Amino acid sequence: MTFLEILATVFGLLQGFLILLNKRSNWIFYILQMICMIGFSLLNRLYGDCINSSIYLILGAIGYITWAKQETSQITTCVIKEKIGYVWVILIATIIFYQILKNTDDQLPLIDAFTTTSSFVATYYMIKRKLDTWLIWFVNDIAYVYEYFMLEETAYYLISLNLIWTFMAVISYLNWSKIMKGAK
Repeated sequence: MTFLEILATVFGLLQGFLILLNKRSNWIFYILQMICMIGFSLLNRLYGDCINSSIYLILGAIGYITWAKQETSQITTCVIKEKIGYVWVILIATIIFYQILKNTDDQLPLIDAFTTTSSFVATYYMIKRKLDTWLIWFVNDIAYVYEYFMLEETAYYLISLNLIWTFMAVISYLNWSKIMKGAK
């Protein structure tokens, strides 16, 4: 279990650094990290995270292909209607997914439901190169720190990774803002 956690952490750090720089190659490490996270999540009975990571394999491939297209390289921000929409999507999807997970042996069904749904929304906006992705990832990474701390076997490497990602979300937000302003 620790091997998968460490490997996921290494791939996650590489992916985080590359996405911060707005590099397409981040998606390769994203996919590798998700493979490790599927195994880790299964071993820790975090079924929401397992489903999450499985879908991310597909989203990672979509991101890699989408980012190859020149017309999608511009970073933009969500309008207020989109912002309200993604907050509602996260809230409603978390409640629905929690209702499913609480009937399993998931260790932390509510936080697992939240991190799962907010990760989907953040990844969607990351693929679309929306600046708002970093606001969502910031909140999500803090929630993951809590989740991994509360596990029966605390996942210290993944806590460290998500703490780093929390700071990287801030740096990525600032860097993507700079790139977005420079493109105008």
